[in-house]
Amino acid sequence: MWIKRFAVYCIVSILALVWLFPFAAFVVSLVKSPDEFDVLEFWALPSLKHIPRNLIENIAYAWSRANIGNNFFNSFIYASAAGVGSAFVASLAGYALVHLSIRAPQAWFLGIFAGNLFPFQMFLIPLYVFLTTLNLYDTRLGLTLVYLGICVPFALFVYRNYAFTIPRELFDAAKIDGASPFDSYIHIFLPLSKAAFAVVFVFQFTWTWNDLLFGLVLSENYRPVMTALSKLSGLRAAVPVPVLSAGALIASVPTILTMLLLQRFFIRGFTVQIEK
Repeated sequence: MWIKRFAVYCIVSILALVWLFPFAAFVVSLVKSPDEFDVLEFWALPSLKHIPRNLIENIAYAWSRANIGNNFFNSFIYASAAGVGSAFVASLAGYALVHLSIRAPQAWFLGIFAGNLFPFQMFLIPLYVFLTTLNLYDTRLGLTLVYLGICVPFALFVYRNYAFTIPRELFDAAKIDGASPFDSYIHIFLPLSKAAFAVVFVFQFTWTWNDLLFGLVLSENYRPVMTALSKLSGLRAAVPVPVLSAGALIASVPTILTMLLLQRFFIRGFTVQIEK
């Protein structure tokens, strides 16, 4: 028995080291100045008193060189709108599919969720034509609508499954008391589905924030932060590796904060999805 347990611990430890190796390399490159970075002496750390100065200078250089500020603001708009908007639309749809008497709820669900079964590259040309026709190409509103539409199917999957965990008797009792379906949605379904909102918001905020495909193709002047990071990494010959690491750090801060703030609700909601 102890041999089996020891083998499991060894395998887990090796996998943990493999997982942490890129992060360690990222931290080492981040705390060096461009002059101190040397591929041949990659793991050599600078003096501790120089680390804060190197970190600040690398972040400032990355922020100004890639013009991250405007792209950062664009990504915040897209990710927030996609997270909140898809959660709202999916909550309405999930509530209706499970707790209202509508025809063919399974067909409605499969029809909406089918959008996630195809590679997103298939949607680029139709979306480009659609946005151009409506004069929404290269606008924040146009790209926001694209992200919102892309995020709804998965959000519906989460909310629909979560709706099955809410007893139908609650809605029947509210109906007897004279509550309308919308009243039941506002006063019963939404308060009980905070965990589902956390799951949807964290997933969709993170996915939208990290997206490069749609932001690169469907906009020129209102691109998200990942396009700026891509541009920075494309100048690898002119931009030192520590500055690239600083750019990656800047781009990852919002998603890390989002996960930390909603971690409690996220774990609760995700556990319910697994149990379901």
